[in-house]
Amino acid sequence: MKYHRIPKNELEKLEDDFIKFLVVNGITADDWLAIKENEPVNADQIINQFSDVVWEGILRKIKYLNKVEKDFAYYFKCDATEIHLVRVISAEKINEYHTATKSYSKQRELELFEMIQNGCMISEGLEFKELS
Repeated sequence: MKYHRIPKNELEKLEDDFIKFLVVNGITADDWLAIKENEPVNADQIINQFSDVVWEGILRKIKYLNKVEKDFAYYFKCDATEIHLVRVISAEKINEYHTATKSYSKQRELELFEMIQNGCMISEGLEFKELS
């Protein structure tokens, strides 16, 4: 599994997408019921594959990420081959701004996923645009 498994309560919200995923993979409703009943390990693998497909779709669409901490704020613009950063340091009523750009050190989507796992939030990029 490339990313992490989508929790059951979130999977329930994606039921229509999951049904389409099963159909595309040649699994009928009856097949799915039989797999769940008789092959729970295989059913888990199918759910894991679906989770990766969902995550991949979300990650491909990301243009901006934000991470705000007590004295620091990080605003990222996520292009296809590189990521741009505006970092704001707020200390004693003085704001410092720093910018940087780097190429992804691994596959773009995997790097963005790790950033989300480490506290970044998907954003519309308003802060990044205002600061850059």
